[in-house]
Parts: sequence; C-alpha cells; structure tokens
Amino acid sequence: MLYDKEGQLLRRSKGEDANMKEINILLCDDDKDFLRRLADTVTKQPLPKGTSANVTMSSHPATLTDRQLSEYQIMFLDIDMEERSGMDIARRVRELHLDTILIFVTNYPQFSLEGYEVRAFRYLLKQELEQKLPLYYRDALAEFPREEKSLQFSINAEPYSVPYDNILYLESRHRVIYLYTVNLGRAGDHFYGRMEDLTEELEPEGFLRIQKSYLVNMAHIKKLNFDHVLLSNGEELPVSQKRYAQLKIQYLGWKNKQWGKSL
Repeated sequence: MLYDKEGQLLRRSKGEDANMKEINILLCDDDKDFLRRLADTVTKQPLPKGTSANVTMSSHPATLTDRQLSEYQIMFLDIDMEERSGMDIARRVRELHLDTILIFVTNYPQFSLEGYEVRAFRYLLKQELEQKLPLYYRDALAEFPREEKSLQFSINAEPYSVPYDNILYLESRHRVIYLYTVNLGRAGDHFYGRMEDLTEELEPEGFLRIQKSYLVNMAHIKKLNFDHVLLSNGEELPVSQKRYAQLKIQYLGWKNKQWGKSL
C-alpha cells in the first residue's frame, strides 16, 4: 500500500510493485473479539501471485461513508449488528451499483433467504469460521479479473484505489485533480497532482487529453465533436479546437483497436 502525507497522486514504483494487484477487504462486526478472530483468519489465507490484500476492520459500521464503501472489493459483514446491520450495508452497496463481493457472517442460518435481494456471494456461520472461510475466500478471489488496473492516490494521508474502468474523467484546477467516476459521478474526490503525470499513466490505458484541463476515459465517449465531447452520463466537456484533428485520430485509432478485440 502506498501512503502520502497529503492528498497526492500516488505513483507506482517500477518493477514488481508496478504490477501488484491490490484487493481491499472490509470486515464488519460489532463483536470486537470475533472481529479480531476474523481478521486473523483472513490475513492467514494465501493470495494469488502478484496480489496483495489490504484488510480494514470496522466495529462501528454506522460511520462508513459511501466513498469508503466504494473502495472495497470484498466485504465480510455480520448481519446482526445493532447500529447498522450487514444487510443495511449490503443494500447501500447495491444502491451505489457496486460489484462488491458480499460474504455474510452470522450465527443464524435463517437469514440466508434475505441474501438473494443483495446478491450475497456466500454465508459463513461463525462457528464454522476456520473450516469454511478458506474455501469461500479462495472462491471470492477467483471472481476477480486478472488484470484490473487502478489509479492510486491519497486523501488526507488515506490511500485510495479507483479502477480505470470506473473513471469517467479527471479535471485539473490549480494543480488539484478532481476525479469523476461512474459509480459516484461527482467531484467529491480530489487530490494534488500534475496532469502531465496522469496523462503519461492513463493515455496508454485508453484515456484522451481533450484539453489542457481534462483527461477523459474514451470508453465513456459517446461523441467527439470539434468543440466538445459528449460522455456516457450525458455530460459535455470542451475540446481543444487546435488539437481536434490529432485527437480525432487518437480516438478513432483506439476505437478500431476495441473493435478488433471484440471479433
């Protein structure tokens, strides 16, 4: 995991770490003793080569924000919590259109019928933790694509990772980068960074710098015009008219590659 003292773009180091895939895992239980036991069991599990896991424990789930929920790929949730149940968290996760893998942890197997509503991945009985968790954890890891790349940055010294596919575009204002995403399409996340560094990282991954201040994910471009671009969410952004011819070539070249991959 990469840290910085302020809101900063986190650059990957060259070499093995540059290809390391991080999986963020949230453990929620208001029983602190069981939560520690769950964390110990999860952190002992083997990981696929080239993968690292960041495990976060929470005994006060009511404090979890939407932005925090969006950062986790796997969640182990105790269904029966007083201040905010695991089912409440799961419903919010699905309302945000997140593809998080949800594993309910419970003492009560009768809750399992409610899981269909939120597409629960597995139910783990607490008395079977050591026996069943290794298998469920392995199955959860197998659900992930092997090559998911993400943008690393920090906000108030807390690291974040957003998959490239989830980014609509980035905007630069006075050396502050504002991030707009598919799931949370707003300027809520911002960090210090240089658009030149972002362009170097993201252009090879299908992003187009349509203007000095905007870097757009071409997968979300519906129409590229002489003076603006129309995005999949209906938003319009200005295009550099001086560079339009070059931008159109880049965009059409990318589209041709995507068409070829679909054959």
